[in-house]
Amino acid sequence: MTFTIFRRHNRETCDSRNRYDPRCGCPLHVQFVWKNGDAVFEGKKLTYQNKWSLETRSWSEAQGKAKDLEKRLKDFADGKVSHKGISVEDAVKEWWALREQNKLNNVKAKLMGQKLIDWCEANGVLMLAALTTGRVMKWRLTLPFRTGDSSSLKVHWSVINGFFNWCEGMGYVDKSPAPDPKQFPQFAITYDKPEVVPPTKKQIEKVLATATGRVKLLAQLMRETGMALVDAQKFDPANLEDGTLIRSNRTKTTERYRVRIPSSLAKQLDALGSPAFPGTYREWRERLYKVFREAGVEMTPHGFRHFRISAWLAQGVSVADVSKWVGTSEKEIRKTYEHWIKEAEDRLDEVQKQAWLAQGLDENGNQSKQELQ
Repeated sequence: MTFTIFRRHNRETCDSRNRYDPRCGCPLHVQFVWKNGDAVFEGKKLTYQNKWSLETRSWSEAQGKAKDLEKRLKDFADGKVSHKGISVEDAVKEWWALREQNKLNNVKAKLMGQKLIDWCEANGVLMLAALTTGRVMKWRLTLPFRTGDSSSLKVHWSVINGFFNWCEGMGYVDKSPAPDPKQFPQFAITYDKPEVVPPTKKQIEKVLATATGRVKLLAQLMRETGMALVDAQKFDPANLEDGTLIRSNRTKTTERYRVRIPSSLAKQLDALGSPAFPGTYREWRERLYKVFREAGVEMTPHGFRHFRISAWLAQGVSVADVSKWVGTSEKEIRKTYEHWIKEAEDRLDEVQKQAWLAQGLDENGNQSKQELQ
């Protein structure tokens, strides 16, 4: 076998046109011909013509890696080495099946698992053992989820991290290829969670006035209950208890919740039959966004949940009761909606009033009339 080392230039940052430029800092690859038929070697596909990354920019290091690769391939061709393992796709599908057996929600797991399968296929990574830390982190850079001001990337990454840990537990890999952020903080996904600003009552009314048909009823259901879209879209009127009571578990956290809806809304939902909102989550999300755009209101479907929770809290409903209605822990509600909790605001006002009185001021923080005289 003849091995040819070459550079793959980045046209946006490099002006060199010499594939063998010794000083250029572009990544180095190796090209070789494999005449023993299609095979899988160390998790990568072997075809007649092969161009593999050497994962270095140093020419001397690339030469050493190419020489080592040539030796390993020769041993492989002579039958001295047999590389067995499980493919990325088979491992992901096995993970999905186990989650389904354990009654775990697979929406994000299937989304992330498929993205991993697609990336590996596009980059010539067939076997799970070939998923190095470097490759996993390169894949992470391609993910479209928001970060910085959103937890989206962190949430989705935690799901696929669960897959890598599962692979380690199954013995498919010696160690998870995803770096542990506790051990290596530089790999942690950080973000600043913005303060929740729910849509106003006027904005919600404008959206409801714009919506029609089933979309309007879905929006009303979310407005009245604070249900997330993923739960509201799966709501089945046949499961109503006592005519108006919804009792279920949240899809996102599996936390239990129970909340009543107005009887008039219950009748309208019942008239829709089962399922009340047929189709997929994405289809209904897009329908809601279409209504938001037509109404000229900037919000997300989750805004209905923020609106309902903050409205209840502002009306003086206890955090404990709201927690049971929406299926979110009291701790999380206090952290997210602290500025909307009326009981907390009232308590702070009373403490402030008592502090002023202790200073000899009146309950409004002003000097008493006697002191002024």
